[in-house]
Amino acid sequence: MFDTSAFDSFNYGRTSANGVYAISMATDFRPYYALWRLFPHEQPLFIRTLAVTFQAAAERAMIMLQNCNVQLVCSDNSEFEGCYGRTDDIIPFGKYRGKRLAEIYYVEPSYILWLANKFSPDTDRFDRLIFLARLFSKVHFELMVHKNRISSVSHFVGEKGDKLKGLLLKVLNVRKQVDGYKADFYVDQNVLASDRDGNRFVFLVKAAGKSLSPNELSCHTKVIENGEILHVLSAKVMSHYESRGVRYTRLGYVKLGK
Repeated sequence: MFDTSAFDSFNYGRTSANGVYAISMATDFRPYYALWRLFPHEQPLFIRTLAVTFQAAAERAMIMLQNCNVQLVCSDNSEFEGCYGRTDDIIPFGKYRGKRLAEIYYVEPSYILWLANKFSPDTDRFDRLIFLARLFSKVHFELMVHKNRISSVSHFVGEKGDKLKGLLLKVLNVRKQVDGYKADFYVDQNVLASDRDGNRFVFLVKAAGKSLSPNELSCHTKVIENGEILHVLSAKVMSHYESRGVRYTRLGYVKLGK
């Protein structure tokens, strides 16, 4: 089962002032977890299905929301039962006639943005549809407006000796490093990563076995890729240092989620 304490860590610094994102629970009739956007005084807005297990759904939702400052919660499926039969989000015209806004947003978000910002009908019968498209445009901004680069101004995280839990870090660079204290080739991975606020972390992912050469990882070692999102279950702050104006937090005893 997914460690729900990760939600507390993920939501740190995020707001619920204008609603939240919610993961709906799977049921016998709907055997999948889904992502919704809950705006105040509005019906829940269905965004997309996530996965058939809670752990995979939660991890996918956190990756989607990593650059978003809106909180993520879990909600019983009964809160969404009244939304499955709605028809006010169905397009009655054009190439997507008969499709729901969520379906269209998944394949062509630009069409939803056009509907929200440039569609000017001669009748008010489409007002509700345009309103829902504008809610989707807010979702699009929250999910898709990413930082072009990691800020050069980062902060030290924690104090030396502190234990950190539930970090979601994006890998910026990985460098192979041979453990010089061992006779055989034990190739570690030196990782540079950043959280959603631009704070930078460095740590080693230790080799799980020996390699045949100093340039190869053991077949038992988890391969870390550039751009990958790592779920750090726990880690210890070993030290802080600054280089060229950028602050780094060095971690040790790193335990990664699967």
